[in-house]
Amino acid sequence: MTERGFGALTMFENRLRKLKKEREKWAKRESITCYRIYSEDIPQISCILDFYPNGLVLYDKSSLRFQAEEGHEERFDLIASIVREVFQISEEQLFLKRRKKQKGTDQYDKLAIEGNFEWVKESNLEFRTNLSDYLDTGLFLDHRITRDWLRKASKGKSVLNLFSYTGAFSVYAASGGATKTKSVDLSKTYCDWALKNLEHNGFKTSNHQIVNADILQWIEEETKNPNRERYDLIFLDPPTFSNSKKMREEWDVQTKHRNLLLLLLTKFLSDDGEIWFSTNFRKFKMEVDEEEWKQRGYQCINRTKESIPADFRDEKIHQLFCIKPDPNY
Repeated sequence: MTERGFGALTMFENRLRKLKKEREKWAKRESITCYRIYSEDIPQISCILDFYPNGLVLYDKSSLRFQAEEGHEERFDLIASIVREVFQISEEQLFLKRRKKQKGTDQYDKLAIEGNFEWVKESNLEFRTNLSDYLDTGLFLDHRITRDWLRKASKGKSVLNLFSYTGAFSVYAASGGATKTKSVDLSKTYCDWALKNLEHNGFKTSNHQIVNADILQWIEEETKNPNRERYDLIFLDPPTFSNSKKMREEWDVQTKHRNLLLLLLTKFLSDDGEIWFSTNFRKFKMEVDEEEWKQRGYQCINRTKESIPADFRDEKIHQLFCIKPDPNY
């Protein structure tokens, strides 16, 4: 490794020691148990580090081209050893993830079969996480604030959670007093996980339903049902892209979001209902403009900036839009 490379590693170690102190103090003050520590703060060290009570997760965010270069594996191992040294943890307590360009349902694929499931606390709730077996852990930390907002907005409402993943938003909605929740996801693995999250937090009733289905197909079929339900609050956080064999058609958030949002608005939303739409596609542009929302009697409020937690320096980690009735309509 070059002298410049070792210099970057030294900078990384110093930065990590500083962040460790800052984040630990902040997390204790805010009663937060799972949080982001490092997020590509130093350009030459393209990694993300997340803290969980039962271990740390280190993601390699290097470009695919850079990952293919000679010596990259060795360098990533050095970064991992610095993390273990700074946090005084064993090799078993640091979980390494090498991100790759995803296709279809790669995000559902297992990386390992260790079965390391642990319950972690967020607010006064508990969620099942797995740091070793999947690319993601079961809880998207960047939506911590959004989940709390949803809980406060859910009292006495029926909530539809599309692309529901492990059901964290449904658990928050139920804990906020939602009269019913419905979680829809393509992955049976994540539907089972969502059921465990709901039951573990005391929400075992038939009012909290989980549907394992292709979301677009489910919506299409429900649209033809004259007795379909309408919901007071619809939350959706779809993937950027998916071409899973389980789906009837390919999904692309940029090209498909307009039709989906307008369909939900006209066919599934109650008269005074709201749609909360999030995406992690960094180049996303909302295709429905302000004037069109206005003509339909709605307003679309971009709540991205205030929804990103203090431990996330990446301001493009997600975008969040709240579509609600226009009071001036």
